[in-house]
Amino acid sequence: MEKTKTKDATKTDKDNYLEILNETGALYELDKNGKLKMKAPSSKKYRKIIKPLRDEKKRQRLEELETLGQGIILPSDPNALCEWLELLMASKQAGNTGLRNEIVSICDELLRQKILSRDAYKNLMLTLNK
Repeated sequence: MEKTKTKDATKTDKDNYLEILNETGALYELDKNGKLKMKAPSSKKYRKIIKPLRDEKKRQRLEELETLGQGIILPSDPNALCEWLELLMASKQAGNTGLRNEIVSICDELLRQKILSRDAYKNLMLTLNK
């Protein structure tokens, strides 16, 4: 089977690849403090392939957020929740102040699903209140 070069990959190929990474949880791991972190964010593959794909998805989701308004229903998929939490935390860090309730709701759900430890939850809440 011949390998597909990155430049030859279609948008569908890239979307499928990112979906596979998200569905399998291949992008995240728990660090020694129980916090979710990206796996190997400094690798060449991450910088050249995965990060540009994730950045594009983040831009699309931000645009969707602007059009959705209030009343967002949270998914139960922990990978989707983690990705959404990462996006919201970055948006909050950039100055968006209207995200606290949604961030807390996602953290509550991750705690309920035992994806977050109590300590990681507390750390996120402390970070959120800064």
